[in-house]
Amino acid sequence: MQWVSKMVADEGLIEVRHPRGIYLPEADLWLDPHFGVKRAFVSHAHADHVARHGLTFCSALTERLMRSRFGLKEEAEVRALAWREPLEWEGWQLRVVPAGHIVGSAMLHLTRLRDGATLLYTGDYKLRQGLSAEKAELIGADTLIMETTFGLPHYVFPPIGEVVGQVLKWVRETLDEGGIPVLLGYSLGKAQEILCALAELGVPVMLHTAVWKMTVELRDVLGPLPELKPFEAATAPGHVLVFPPSAGRAQALRKLKVCRTAMLSGWALQAGAKYRYQVDEAFPLSDHADYPELLQTVEEVGPRRVYLVHGSVREFAADLRRRGYDARALGMVDQFELGLSGDAAAEDAVPEAMEVGVEVAAEKVGRVNGFGRWVAVCEAAAGESSRLKKQQVLAQWMRELEDEDLQVAVRLVAGQLVEPGSAGGGLQVGWALVRRVLMDLTGCTEAAYRAVSRTQNDAGRTAFLMLEKRRENGEGVEEWMLAEVARFLGLLRAATGALARVELVKARLAKLNSLEGSWLVRVLTGDLRMGAKEGLVEEAVALAFDQPVEAVREAMMLGGDPGRAALLARAGRLGEAVPQVFVPIKVMLASPEETAEGIWSRVEESGEMVAWVEDKFDGIRAQVHCAGGRVEIFTRDMKRITEQFPEVVTSLAGVLGEVILDGEIIAYAEGKKLSFFDLQKRLGRRDQADLFVPSAVTVRYVVFDVLSRNGESLLRQPLRERRAVLEGLALPSDAVQRVEVVWARSAVEVEAAFLAARGRGNEGLIVKSAGSGYAPGRRGKAWLKLKKAFATLDVVVVRVEQGHGKRSHLLSDYTYAVRDEESGELRVIGKAYSGLTDVEIEELTQVFLEQTVEMKGRQRVVVPQVVLEIAFDSIQASDRHDSGLALRFPRIKAIRRDKGVAEIDTLKYARKLAGVEVG
Repeated sequence: MQWVSKMVADEGLIEVRHPRGIYLPEADLWLDPHFGVKRAFVSHAHADHVARHGLTFCSALTERLMRSRFGLKEEAEVRALAWREPLEWEGWQLRVVPAGHIVGSAMLHLTRLRDGATLLYTGDYKLRQGLSAEKAELIGADTLIMETTFGLPHYVFPPIGEVVGQVLKWVRETLDEGGIPVLLGYSLGKAQEILCALAELGVPVMLHTAVWKMTVELRDVLGPLPELKPFEAATAPGHVLVFPPSAGRAQALRKLKVCRTAMLSGWALQAGAKYRYQVDEAFPLSDHADYPELLQTVEEVGPRRVYLVHGSVREFAADLRRRGYDARALGMVDQFELGLSGDAAAEDAVPEAMEVGVEVAAEKVGRVNGFGRWVAVCEAAAGESSRLKKQQVLAQWMRELEDEDLQVAVRLVAGQLVEPGSAGGGLQVGWALVRRVLMDLTGCTEAAYRAVSRTQNDAGRTAFLMLEKRRENGEGVEEWMLAEVARFLGLLRAATGALARVELVKARLAKLNSLEGSWLVRVLTGDLRMGAKEGLVEEAVALAFDQPVEAVREAMMLGGDPGRAALLARAGRLGEAVPQVFVPIKVMLASPEETAEGIWSRVEESGEMVAWVEDKFDGIRAQVHCAGGRVEIFTRDMKRITEQFPEVVTSLAGVLGEVILDGEIIAYAEGKKLSFFDLQKRLGRRDQADLFVPSAVTVRYVVFDVLSRNGESLLRQPLRERRAVLEGLALPSDAVQRVEVVWARSAVEVEAAFLAARGRGNEGLIVKSAGSGYAPGRRGKAWLKLKKAFATLDVVVVRVEQGHGKRSHLLSDYTYAVRDEESGELRVIGKAYSGLTDVEIEELTQVFLEQTVEMKGRQRVVVPQVVLEIAFDSIQASDRHDSGLALRFPRIKAIRRDKGVAEIDTLKYARKLAGVEVG
């Protein structure tokens, strides 16, 4: 239930409400809302404080920054208030005074003219005199609304001059040792603060693009600055680099090798801060008030009532009440700002980090065996930036384990939580269940949980922060052995109903400390976040037992059990691994070619004078396993979808004996083959999994390969022999068919076959080598595909989201739109997250952070300025987006830096491509 604070006006105080943000109903005025409203006061120009409002009150410098940073239109109504000069407006007097947070940041003093009642809203602020921002001023008021980011007694910052001196000393030492110092601070605020400090050092400075833009914009109000230029990797040695935190892991910095990084943050006061931030040093330079300043603020303002927002609101409210103040927490949400906050007002707050090394991690966990030791090893591996060192940490530990523990431990690291080949689904433990458990254990509200979860974008970190709020932290509980972990997972899978699963997970988390609990949540949600996940387990097992990594990888894939593969590797028996029925394996993939000539050139290179040609279908790749009357169907990414295609199951049950087939499920209706978009009519969404529901659309399964027959692997047999086995199978009905094979002897015949396939409503061709084996998970030259690119669309990005895994610190998921030429509106037509390089994504992340105009949960609404060229396989009518269209397999082909938003493609053109009536 959403917590709402509605403080009814009493004793003449101005009424304050907190429905979704801070609202003054009598004035009909919102304070720093992150969503568009009729009237709002914006305290400063950080992205999380700016949105498109009907009328905005702010300081003059904040207006200037909003217009330059966020593309605020000239006609947008903004009332820029001069410092200290009162403005009478609809029965109220408004005054702004400097807040000291960043340049232009302001406090709002409000007076109700009919009775003289007053209110002071601090916004984000600090009382210490900084180097770049105006010095904060306080005005007495009856009601005080203040931020309390650092509202605990141990947050006492050193004098700014002392911190700056430490930073400059570190910079000098780094330069003297031949290194490149990199200072990490938000592009608006912290970056300008440290640039003012660097002015006295006399060394040149290079700025990240985002910092450069803001600094150039503010140069006239900052005073003396060092010699500045935009960042260039080739000439970076000898310079100090200033980057935003979100670019601290940029490829360009990693390639320089000699960079040393330092984080500038108030949270540097916490022990181990440099390990949390993965930097060489951390300095407690903050643009927020510390604990003594918070107390000083209350004393100087002398309010009759205090409302607290952000940070340790409950703790500081209790502190103030002990001192005799009427103090109340608004929102009841502690502020945990971690991850991709861009120029967010709050500074990064993260759970206590692990120093590198298993023994150090084990000491932090407080366990030496079992699951606690597993957690310590994973923490140590996650803390290593080198892939090889990650492998070494895991491998050394694997050698120490007994066989039973080795099997369980490797399965957990690999995310294998269900016995291979077992019937039924997975654990059915999703985000909703985890949220419910953590709320029950900590007693927090759903709003508080979501506030933490949104800032983390990480299941484990969210769980850690929530579990840290428990009074009892599980430190004295008996160690949980790995065999017990396996039994727990079995009980969880066998549990009937969500309530039973909730109780199981809650009971176990109650017995674990916060760090162990966070890793259990990572296990259950399949999101370990150890870094370099792809291939890491196979490489570690190979290193541990001195086996070829390819042999380990194949054994894990064929048996579907990383734990058993580790045992085979230890025993030197990896060759015994064969495909197991009901254990899906990775499918073999085809490499793309754009022309028939390219296809034929590849055929000739292989020494074959004839090409094996099959139609490429527009459906769902499906692997079917049959044995003992049981039939299971798996997708190309090895998800079980058996219940979604009952006609295939019914046709094959008890008919073929033991066999593993590879093929494609395609849609049919009234005897006619349909497209993938028609197949989607069988798709529904529930618990983030694809489910199929009955409809008039039926399906057929087209088989094109046999991978195993009666327990014998066919993977190494040539395609022609596997086809012979397929020909010998008595396929039961029209619902299951063999793919037709034709032969081509020239590029002309390949092109003719392609046109014929397109005429049959298929995507194109698959051309195969008749002598090729089946290579699971590989995209080699033995199979080639000819599809030919569809037309592309030039679109504009309108919303962005954080990525996942290694891209969790970046904005890499883009929702884009075309223009409706009739209304002039932008209409969403899809979402894409593939096609760009890491460097391009890093660059766009900074652009979108600066152009954010509204936050909607994990989504950012951005200024529509970035134009992308989107390639796709097909386009069709759909009610998924407000354009009425959807793209299949969209991918980003290029960033169109040469085009503006006025030049993007129109909805009419997109509808024409889709064959939709355009009128």
